[in-house]
Amino acid sequence: MVVLHLLDADDAGLIASLRGAGLPEPGAGRYFSADHYGAVIGYVGLEGEGRDLLLRSLVVLADQKARGLGSRVLAAAETAGGDLGAARLHLLTTTAERFFTRHGFVVADRGSAPPAIRRTREFADVCPASAAYLTKDL
Repeated sequence: MVVLHLLDADDAGLIASLRGAGLPEPGAGRYFSADHYGAVIGYVGLEGEGRDLLLRSLVVLADQKARGLGSRVLAAAETAGGDLGAARLHLLTTTAERFFTRHGFVVADRGSAPPAIRRTREFADVCPASAAYLTKDL
């Protein structure tokens, strides 16, 4: 079982892991360590308030990859999003579209994103226009 623990956005392990994976530095939102049997195996973020949240920077540590843990981190993030009142998750990716579509996310037109999601730094500035935009109803 993967358990999420809330972190400060300036957590050294979080920042190093995101940099190592070529993902954007933490910005607004909540960031979590993903623990599996007491050991940190990755990180994930959720940005926003209300019914629509942006899934940010899901990363599994290099020495933990290829064990199915990314799917478990994603499931824990979806549960956390639902606990925060979200009805839908949104994300942008340039490298992991297949992973997310295998887990029920669907490709959507960026123009259809709700205003709160379009205003996020990742959506407006960080991710290129070529990034895939995906959504999932919780």
